[in-house]
Amino acid sequence: MVSPFVSATWLRHRLLDGLKNLRVVDGSWHGPSSKNNGKKDFERQRIESAVFFDIDEASDKKTDLPNMLPSPEEFAEYVGKLGISNNHHVIVYDNNPEYGVFSSPRVWWTFRVFGHNDVSVLDGGLPRWVSQGYPTVSGPHPTPTPLPYKATYQPHLVVDARSKERFDGTAPEPVPRVPSGHIIGALNLPFVKMLDPNTRLMVTKQQIQEEFEKAGVDMNKPMVASCARGITACTLALGAAILGKEIPVYDGSWYEWLQKAPKETYKLGIKS
Repeated sequence: MVSPFVSATWLRHRLLDGLKNLRVVDGSWHGPSSKNNGKKDFERQRIESAVFFDIDEASDKKTDLPNMLPSPEEFAEYVGKLGISNNHHVIVYDNNPEYGVFSSPRVWWTFRVFGHNDVSVLDGGLPRWVSQGYPTVSGPHPTPTPLPYKATYQPHLVVDARSKERFDGTAPEPVPRVPSGHIIGALNLPFVKMLDPNTRLMVTKQQIQEEFEKAGVDMNKPMVASCARGITACTLALGAAILGKEIPVYDGSWYEWLQKAPKETYKLGIKS
C-alpha cells in the first residue's frame, strides 16, 4: 500500500529517476462560484507529464446532482484515455492558491472507490511544487496514448467538512437558493483543519488525530464524511487514511440529502 500523500521533493526525485509506473494527474477544480477554471489553469501551468482529470467530466451525467460518481465502466473509459493503467502509481495534485490541497483528495478518493489503491496526493499541491523551485510547463497538452483500465467498484462505508458557519446555518452555501445547515446528529470538522494555513501542507499525523478528537469523532467507530457535494469531504477521508482508517464519503452529501431525506432529519440555515 502506497502512502496517502507524497512530498514535492519525493515526486521530483522519482520523476528525475524516470520511473515508468508513475502517472501525475492534475485534479484542479475551483467550484461553480469561482472565476478560475481548472483546465485553463492546467494549460497555463502544470507539472510536466501531468494529465488533467476533469472532476465535472468524470461524473454521472444521468443525475441532476453535481459531481456524482460515474459508473465503473465510464470511469474505466475516462481514465484509460488519460494513459493510466491499473499498474500505475497515480500522484494527484491541484493548484488551489488558498489551500494548496482542495480538490485533489476527491480524485484520490474516486480512484480508491474504483479499486485503485496505488494513488497518492501531492502534499501542498502545485503551489508547494512551485515554491520549491521545481519546473512547470504550459500550453496545450498532447493527447495521451489510451491504455486498458479495469474499474471495480469498492463499496466504501460513507463528519461534515464544510465551514462551521455553513454547518451551523449562519453563512450561506456558495450555490444560489441552496440553504446551509446540517444533517441532524452530524459532527463538524472543517476540511481546512487538515491543512497548515501557513505552509499549505497537510498537518502532522498527531494534529490530524487531535482534530478528529476535538470534533468528537471516535476513530474506532464507523463514520461517513460529508460536505456540500462530495469534494472537500474527501480531504477528511485523506486525513483518516493517514491515521490508518478507511472511511466512506457520502457522494451526494448535503445537496442530495436536502432533496431526498425527510425534513425532520436536517436543520436549515440561511440561503444565498
